[in-house]
Amino acid sequence: MFRFSKAKDKASDSGRRMYRKANKNIYKTVVVVWLTLSIASVILAAVTWIDLSRKIEAAREAVAIQEELDTILRLLLDTETSQRGFTITGDQKFLEPLTFGESHLPPHFEKLIELVKEDATMLRRVIELRAQTELSLSHHRVIVATRRTQGGKAAAEIVATGEGRRIMDLIRSEVASLRGMREDLVSDNGAGARAKLLRASLTSLVAGIFGIGAGVFAFWLARIMLGHQQREKELVEARLHAERSSQEKTVFLANMSHEIRTPMNAILGFSELLENDLREPKHRQYLQSIRVSAGSLLQLINDILDMSKIEAGVMELRLEPTDPREICDFLHTIFAEPATKKHVRLECKIAEDLPRALLMDRIRLRQILVNLVGNAVKFTDHGNIYVRVQWEKQETSSHITLLIEVQDTGVGIPQDKLEAIFKPFVQAGAHRDKERAGTGLGLSIVRRLTEMMGGTVAAASVMGEGSAFSMRFPNVEISARLAAGEKLESSGTAEFNELRPATILVVDDNETNCQLISGMFTGSHHRLIFGANGREAVEKASTLRPDVILLDIRMPGMDGREALAEIRSIPGMELTPIIAVTASSLMSEETELKTRFSGYVRKPFSKREMFDELMQFLPRHHTRPDAPGKQPDTAWLSAPPELVAELRRILAAEWPALRDSLAINESKGFAERLKTLAHRWPCPRLESYALGLAHHADSYAVVELEKHLFEFPSVVDRLERGAST
Repeated sequence: MFRFSKAKDKASDSGRRMYRKANKNIYKTVVVVWLTLSIASVILAAVTWIDLSRKIEAAREAVAIQEELDTILRLLLDTETSQRGFTITGDQKFLEPLTFGESHLPPHFEKLIELVKEDATMLRRVIELRAQTELSLSHHRVIVATRRTQGGKAAAEIVATGEGRRIMDLIRSEVASLRGMREDLVSDNGAGARAKLLRASLTSLVAGIFGIGAGVFAFWLARIMLGHQQREKELVEARLHAERSSQEKTVFLANMSHEIRTPMNAILGFSELLENDLREPKHRQYLQSIRVSAGSLLQLINDILDMSKIEAGVMELRLEPTDPREICDFLHTIFAEPATKKHVRLECKIAEDLPRALLMDRIRLRQILVNLVGNAVKFTDHGNIYVRVQWEKQETSSHITLLIEVQDTGVGIPQDKLEAIFKPFVQAGAHRDKERAGTGLGLSIVRRLTEMMGGTVAAASVMGEGSAFSMRFPNVEISARLAAGEKLESSGTAEFNELRPATILVVDDNETNCQLISGMFTGSHHRLIFGANGREAVEKASTLRPDVILLDIRMPGMDGREALAEIRSIPGMELTPIIAVTASSLMSEETELKTRFSGYVRKPFSKREMFDELMQFLPRHHTRPDAPGKQPDTAWLSAPPELVAELRRILAAEWPALRDSLAINESKGFAERLKTLAHRWPCPRLESYALGLAHHADSYAVVELEKHLFEFPSVVDRLERGAST
């Protein structure tokens, strides 16, 4: 019995094991089938949606291509109509559509090329269409030029040849052919999309039936998210590494800038000193070659360092009142001689009503124009180089749009290179010998700096006829402060008569403060008008139109801030300098006032502080020579006869050569010599003049340096008149 029971238990255990094994196999089978169906349904849905997205994107791209083709054809038809209207009537207004088409066709072709760049056949056809378009525009230009120079009959004869119609027929045929290449995608867009959408819906429904499959799909998504997190971690690490590299690059740039410029300064400086000591023509020629080569090397170094700073994000803009006229003078000073040697005329044309001071980075704007004009001089062997500065009004009277164009009659740039030339190390290839002298970074720096300043730059060119670079800077603020070139040089004294005579409105509810300001201006040629509150400030500003307003902040009734808003709303007073005068010591209030007002003076203030603030807005007063018998300015009475004699000797022996050469190192030495004389025979006026001269030489401000040097004879004359009294 026992044996039988034991055998039965063994059989039962064996059956349970077999049952569990069978159930496990069934479970595995069910799980495998379920997973297979779920995964298959999800994959099918994904493939369907991807295919649908591709179809829709392709159809959308085809529609965009057709729209661009339609726009191009419409612009070409407008240019043809414009040319015919001008040929028949000779009215210049008919040429507006032609001009519009010439400027807007290139952007549409660029967009069209971007759309078809993956299709080699269509890309080739589009390029052919662009060439035919250029032929059509060129044909129109010839007819227009003939109409202008030879009359309507001669222009009509060219039209009668049928060449223009033949080109347009080719263009229409090419446009129709290009439209047909993607027509099937557009026509199938609606029906195909609906069919795909229905299939995707059914597939999604099947996928939804397998509810538990969503969990597996979520698990799969979790895996993907983990992968994304891992990639994000890698990206963060890569970014940190890049930032460290950028910091290291910045340090490297600073070191390189110092290490490279230091020996270059020695090369250029000692070459300049040697120039006057060499007598042999051969030696002078060798020295000139050294100087030219060193200058070229320094320019290459500057280009590379500037480009690296821009890419590293370490270049900062420094906004200051800037007069484009001063920059044009600088361009003429730098490039007039090399242009004249090539018999090329360099001319700057500036709109007469252009505001005198614009809030821009003067150094970077100068760098942009130096690069453009330098290229124009390099690649122009005959003809003209024009720099045109215009402006457009904006909604707010305190901002303008600045327009600058540099046009030359040089070798030109191939059409297919007009965009590429703005990329680093890319050159047009139209004039190989001259391009070897550069890095190919100049125009790239021009674009980067222009964009940093909120502007845009565009290029247009005709091979063999010349190039034009146009820059547009919107939202440029007009500054109430004077541009750097117009400011009076700061000296040791506060003499209000050194500033141009002005009408100054002083508004303060404290009578003592008004008396103080009145006393400071006693004996000056300025006219002071006083007001006691904000309402008087508005009324007198409206009727008297003062040149400067000194406005107290805390006044009864209408305070300074309210008065400022009222005065700014008066037509013609939007840019009048209004200086806040306040006793507040709060840093936050000071910052806010400096932002809203043109200037800021804190009470209590000295005569010197008031003078320093006013000299930011009032230009220097150019006085006439003293009349016979008139007492000289007491500020010039301190020059002893020995000093005047030495200055006369320097004026006759050394100054003419320095005036003609404008050599930087020699100017520094000249300034040091004058400072030594001013210390030997104490003369504040001479020391102030020498300090200004040294400052301009150190900053390589050629225009200011030239102006300062030319003032030296008048300085000597005034010191001599003072010494003789």
